[in-house]
Amino acid sequence: MTPQLRIGIQGIRASFHDVAAREYFAGHSLELVECPSFPHLCRALKSEQTDYNLMAIENSIAGSILPNYLLLEQFQLRVIGEVYLRIEMNLMALPGQKIQDIHKVQSHPMALLQCQEFLATHPHFVAVEGSDTAGSAKDIRDKHQVGVAAIAGRLAAEVYGLEILARNIESDKKNYTRFLVVSRGQVFRENQQADKSSLRFEITHQPGSLLSVLSSFSNFGLNLTKLQSVPILGRPYQYAFHVDLEWDNQQQYDLALADIKTKTSGLIEFGEYKKDPRPLR
Repeated sequence: MTPQLRIGIQGIRASFHDVAAREYFAGHSLELVECPSFPHLCRALKSEQTDYNLMAIENSIAGSILPNYLLLEQFQLRVIGEVYLRIEMNLMALPGQKIQDIHKVQSHPMALLQCQEFLATHPHFVAVEGSDTAGSAKDIRDKHQVGVAAIAGRLAAEVYGLEILARNIESDKKNYTRFLVVSRGQVFRENQQADKSSLRFEITHQPGSLLSVLSSFSNFGLNLTKLQSVPILGRPYQYAFHVDLEWDNQQQYDLALADIKTKTSGLIEFGEYKKDPRPLR
């Protein structure tokens, strides 16, 4: 029998982190470890309360989650995979409720923002911010809130016994969140050939320093899919760079990495892993 995997997620059961975990670890028995915040999530992994964690790192609308880049450094996490998840929002309420019965809609602030066009067509709704999409759905069930609806993913309606009143109400139908799969060092998919990596480095404040590093990526045939500057704690107005690289030839990547080491300082390779196909418009 395959052993049960302890998977850490930010949020609660039926959150989008949960959905991403089910997708990446499909076919395996999972024990979800719910964490109220990203720092809690990282501490759970480092203290061996979880085997692997899912951590959101960027959204196609909201952009990068900068504090999570710092957490990767602080907790020395290893990136072993990624998941691009389409974010689909649904309006849900207690069974038997209809849209005309609803007077209040609750969800995470970002979810409310992503459904502004739908909410504008129902001006009688009062939007109330909550800490979590799935948590908003759970509250309706637990408190038997009549006349209240939540905006959350489809799984939240299934888990918390709610009925979906309106499907796919998000304004942008191509809204994706990218999740990193992280561990303390162990890999999950042993036999997959890596074709992507996540790095962090620093450069000197000299003209052309960054251009020199970017040229290395190009010269060795690497595809730069992410370039993010992140403040260096304790060093005001100094920044580290986080990059994601894709390649077709492992040897070319190894040569590029050796070259980059001569042009940077503080280089960290968070991990090499199999890329998840990026959604393109």
